[in-house]
Amino acid sequence: MKTLIIFAVFVTSLLFIATPSKACDLCGCGAGNYYLGVMPQFQKNFVGLRYRQSNFDSHLGSASEYSSLFETQERFYTAEIWARFYPHPKLQVLAFLPYQWNFQDENNKTKSLSGMADASVLAQYEILNTTNDTISQKFEHSFFVGGGIKLPTGKSDYNDEDALQVANANFQLGTGSTDFILTTQYTIRYKKAGFTADLSYKINTENSQDYRFGNRVSSNASLFYVKQIGKVGIMPTVGAYYEHSQQDIREDKTVFDTGGNLLNAVFGTQIYTGRFMLGLNYHTPLKQNLANNQIKSNDRFMIQTAFLF
Repeated sequence: MKTLIIFAVFVTSLLFIATPSKACDLCGCGAGNYYLGVMPQFQKNFVGLRYRQSNFDSHLGSASEYSSLFETQERFYTAEIWARFYPHPKLQVLAFLPYQWNFQDENNKTKSLSGMADASVLAQYEILNTTNDTISQKFEHSFFVGGGIKLPTGKSDYNDEDALQVANANFQLGTGSTDFILTTQYTIRYKKAGFTADLSYKINTENSQDYRFGNRVSSNASLFYVKQIGKVGIMPTVGAYYEHSQQDIREDKTVFDTGGNLLNAVFGTQIYTGRFMLGLNYHTPLKQNLANNQIKSNDRFMIQTAFLF
């Protein structure tokens, strides 16, 4: 019986080796991701750097005595240049240029990729802004709508039969496709307190390897409070981040165990002094169902800086 069990596990292992590993297209997990979050002061240009990291635990198949054979951990580290410019008083342009380091740990072995990831450019038009009204108002509102494009600047090249590579389209530095983004941002403020939210819809196209990541909806919602201490402004935030990804498509067939839902609690703060901003952001999962519960998203962290002008 023991010999038979070992043989069954061996055959199952071969099947998993011959089959592409499944993964999610959730933000921070997968190629071509981007993140907006709480932006620095509206109506000001800025340029800066951001660093973010996240990791995911995955297990393929049902749990068993031999489950460790199929357990992996994927770690993603991203450093990016980000900027916002106002070519017109009512039009803001956002740009993100990331560099990424990806690591996959499996059976005491680590595979890695590093290099330029997919760049994104967004343009948002100001529909409403009462902060500049000549009539004093208790509540100040701003509302932007727009869209943009994610460019295939990151390398996307994997081979299911190459044991030296991670057989996972999602682990690549880029998606290999040109994708489109629709966005909205809304902020309401009363004295020193306020609420801000953004909603994005990412429409993915098929790449040269006949693979298309599932379309994705993501949203941030945060409460904030501004405290001035001398020349230093401190803005703590608390909120939530939600993301839903559809399943991926490969060669016109659904890739099972992809996509899913993720809800994070988000805590952060931004510190302003003169023209400089420093921000910290921490995510912890509240509820998730990724790749049919075969992937677990862990806590993630981001630090960002910006020079305002």
